[in-house]
Amino acid sequence: MEFKAKEELNEILLELKRSQQREANLAIENRAILDAISAITGAQNRHQIFHELKRILALYIDFDDFVVLSKTQSDSEFRTFLTSNSAFVNVNWPVGEKFTRVLNGDRIILFEPTILSEFSHLNQFVKDQINAAIITGINTTISQSVILLLGQRKGQFPISSRDTLSRFEPLLERALIDIEHKESLQELVLIRTEELKLAREKAEEASKAKTQFLAMMSHELRTPLNSVLGLIDILECELVDRSQLETLSKIESSAELLLVLINDILDLTKIESGKFSTEYQWIKLREQLKKTLENYVSQAEKKGLDLKVDFDTIDRDLYWIDPTRLSQIVFNLVGNAIKFTTKGTISVSAKVQDKRLEIVIIDTGIGIENGRIPTLFSPFTQADSSITRKYGGTGLGLTITKHLVELMNGQIHVESTLGKGSCFTVLIPVNKKKQSSNAKKKTSIPDFSPEIENVLVVEDTKSNQMVIRLLLEKYGYNVTTLSNGREAVEYLKNDSFNKIDVVIMDISMPIMDGLTATKELRTFNETIPVIALTAHAMEKDKQDCLEAGMNMFVSKPIRRQEILQALYEVAKIQIN
Repeated sequence: MEFKAKEELNEILLELKRSQQREANLAIENRAILDAISAITGAQNRHQIFHELKRILALYIDFDDFVVLSKTQSDSEFRTFLTSNSAFVNVNWPVGEKFTRVLNGDRIILFEPTILSEFSHLNQFVKDQINAAIITGINTTISQSVILLLGQRKGQFPISSRDTLSRFEPLLERALIDIEHKESLQELVLIRTEELKLAREKAEEASKAKTQFLAMMSHELRTPLNSVLGLIDILECELVDRSQLETLSKIESSAELLLVLINDILDLTKIESGKFSTEYQWIKLREQLKKTLENYVSQAEKKGLDLKVDFDTIDRDLYWIDPTRLSQIVFNLVGNAIKFTTKGTISVSAKVQDKRLEIVIIDTGIGIENGRIPTLFSPFTQADSSITRKYGGTGLGLTITKHLVELMNGQIHVESTLGKGSCFTVLIPVNKKKQSSNAKKKTSIPDFSPEIENVLVVEDTKSNQMVIRLLLEKYGYNVTTLSNGREAVEYLKNDSFNKIDVVIMDISMPIMDGLTATKELRTFNETIPVIALTAHAMEKDKQDCLEAGMNMFVSKPIRRQEILQALYEVAKIQIN
C-alpha cells in the first residue's frame, strides 16, 4: 500500500514537471510569436514577412518547404503567393475537398498528399519530393489562403505538429493581413505616383502651352502697339497745335496703359515659372527715382493732384541695386496711388538709413478696408470687384510688386483707412560706394550716330516698317526696308552689306524668321551689327537672339529713345 502511494506520488510529480515544462515551452513560443509580430510589423514587403514566418515556424515544426496559396472569392483556383522553393512558382492549385476543410477551420496532416486533386498540377519530379504535408487555412476580408508545410520524408509530421500549427495561426493571420495591407498601400502609392506623374506632365504641358500662348499674344499685341506708339513719337515732334498735342497725349496715355497691362501679365508668368531675375549695378539712386517719377508728373497734373516728392536726403553717391526692378516697384505703387486718388495729395519720399532704402508712398485716395488688406497682394485681386470696372487694371500690379521686393530681399507693408487713403512702405537692402573725384560723367545719347548712316530694317508688318523708317529718317539715317529674313540674306549677300552699317531684324516673320536669317548672315559676315526687334518679351527670347549672333535686343513697342540708344550702342561696337 505504501509502495502504491509512493508510485502515485511519483506520477503526480512527473506530470507536474511535464506541465511546468509545457508551460515553459508555451511561454517561449509566445515570446517568439510576439517577437515575430514585431518583426512582421516593421517589414517592408511580403518577402521579408514570409522570411520571418519561415524562421519562426522552423523553430517548432520540422518541414522542408513552406508554401502560401491564395485566391479571392471569385477565383476558381489557388495560385502560389509565397514559397521557399522556386519549383512551386507560377503553379495553380485546384480547390479540392481538403483545402475547403482547412478554410472552414480544420488543420490536416497528409500522409500521401500527392494523390489528392489539389496537387494534380505539379509535375512528377516535384511530386516525388513531397511525401508528407500539414495544411491549415486563413480567411481574411480580401482573400482565402492555404498554408502548406511540406516534408520529403514519410510520416515527417507527428500529430502534435497540428496543435503547434494551430497555436501559430493568429501569427499567420496577422502576417497575411499585414501583407495585404502593405501591398494595398503600395499599389495605392503606385497609382497615386502615376497619377501625380501624369498630372505633373499635364501641368508642364499646360505651362509650356501657356508660355507659348503668352509669347504669341505678346507678339500679336505688341506689334500693332508698336505702330501706335511709334506714330505718336513722330507726331509729337511734328505737331505744334496745343489742342492736337493734348489729344495726342491722351492717346499716348491709353497706349502706355495698355502696354503696362501686357507687361503685368508677362511679368506674372515669369514669376510663376521662377524665371524672374535681377541685374544689380552701381547707379545714382536719386536720379533713378526722379527719372521713374517723370512719367507720372503729367498724369498727376491732369487729375489735379498734388504730387510731392522728397529724395533730398539721398546723397549723390552710387548705390548697388537693380534699377529696372526698383523702377517697376515705384512705377506700380505710384501708378496705383494716382489711379485710386481723385483729389488731394500723393507723397513719395525715399531715404537711405542703416544700409536700407526706405520708400514711402502716401495718397489721399479711396483707401482699403482692413479685412481686405491680407488679400491685397494676391494675383487678380482688387479690394472690390467694382474697382476693376471703374478704374481698370489686371489686379496684378501689387502681386508683381511684392514679388519684386522679396526678390531683392526686401519687405513691403501697407496701412490704409477706407475713404481716407493708403500708405505703402518698401524696405530694400542697399550698399553705397563713394564716387572718386575723377569719375567720368555719363555721356548723353546723340540723336544721330555718325558712324551709322545706312540702316536695313527687316520687318514683315508694313505699318511697322513705316514707323521705323519715318522715325530714323527724321534723325538723318538712310533706311532700306525688307519684309522677311530670306530677302535680307539675299540682299546682304550681293555685296550690299558694304553699304549697310546696321541691320534691325524682326524675329517673327514669314518665309524666314529673324533668328534663322541672322545665323545665315553670320556664315558670310561676322561683323555687321544686328539689332533684334521683337514683340516676344521673355528672357529666353533675348538669349535666343544673342545665341543666333545678334548684338542687341529691343522689345516692341519701339520708343524713340530706345532705338536711338540701340544705334548708339552698336556704333560704339563698330568704333571699337
